[in-house]
Amino acid sequence: MRNELGHFKKGHNEGFTTDRPKALKSLVGIRLTPEDKEALKNVPNWQERLREYIQLLINEDGE
Repeated sequence: MRNELGHFKKGHNEGFTTDRPKALKSLVGIRLTPEDKEALKNVPNWQERLREYIQLLINEDGE
């Protein structure tokens, strides 16, 4: 549902939905060299692979 300006109203049911068990709502920022940033962005599926690696680190640390 949109208002007269075309903006979504609060509580609308349109737009993006996820098929993940938990929605990705939190951001984490890290500092990289510009070269590392570009190299990372060139890795196929880098965001999902990084999320998986973070889970490995968390699980490894918890054992």
